[in-house]
Amino acid sequence: MTRRQPYRSRSTRKRHPVLLLIVILAAATVAGVNYFSGSSPGEWPGAQPGSQPTAQPAEGTPPVAGPVVPATGLSSAEALVLVAALPDAVYTDDGSYAGNREELFGDAWAYDFDQNGCDTRNDILTRDLVDTDVDSATCRVYTGILTDPYTGETIDFVRGQDTSADVQIDHLLPLKAVYATGGEAWPAEKREALANDPVNLLAVKGTENSSKSDSLPSEWLPGFYPDVSDRHDLGQRVVWDDLPTDTTLQCWYVDKLVPVFVAYDLGVTPEDRAALTAVLESCPA
Repeated sequence: MTRRQPYRSRSTRKRHPVLLLIVILAAATVAGVNYFSGSSPGEWPGAQPGSQPTAQPAEGTPPVAGPVVPATGLSSAEALVLVAALPDAVYTDDGSYAGNREELFGDAWAYDFDQNGCDTRNDILTRDLVDTDVDSATCRVYTGILTDPYTGETIDFVRGQDTSADVQIDHLLPLKAVYATGGEAWPAEKREALANDPVNLLAVKGTENSSKSDSLPSEWLPGFYPDVSDRHDLGQRVVWDDLPTDTTLQCWYVDKLVPVFVAYDLGVTPEDRAALTAVLESCPA
């Protein structure tokens, strides 16, 4: 598995002196999420120096197993420090994303992030499903069992025109949301890398992925609202005073999100900073 390093911005943004301690602690903590490392300074995660993003192994080289993304190991206190140090962002939807997903983020799953010769969708299915039947020549996953992380349901996956959509690959940080909070200014290669980076991907129940849609943390949390699609369509926000008594699932979800923000130096809106902070403050230390 390719080891990754958080994308480091060359921004000269000034920080107020009172944030110095936070920044120092954040820098130290980032070292604890270095499972997405391996790129040279100034490169986004997954960049391959001197090669094309879709480079394939030599003919006859058997594909290797899909990537395994370990848990971050962040404590809630460490994650809070990282969230506090994220740059500010404003959500701006100027309409340029609509209908241009492939142009902006590349063909779906075509970027071979870890250079193992397998497309990203099958890499993630191999990683997240159990009892899989995988064609080693094509990397295609034909069957497997998913325990959906958002609902806890067990789904028998069968590859086919009418059944493949039962299990979909969720972008933890949706691509439209990334584009609207700073990704529009990124080079195309960086956007393509994020769209295929295993740290930002999760196999989930298809209907959950569809209802989550382009929602950010301030709009959606797993297991929090029974009718996600209606809330998203109405542009509602999570009411943080109404967090469930047991926030185990929400803590797990935010624990997955924070390393994505850090790895790509993503900005965070005031609403999302409040959302992430509220959840983390409810999590065990």
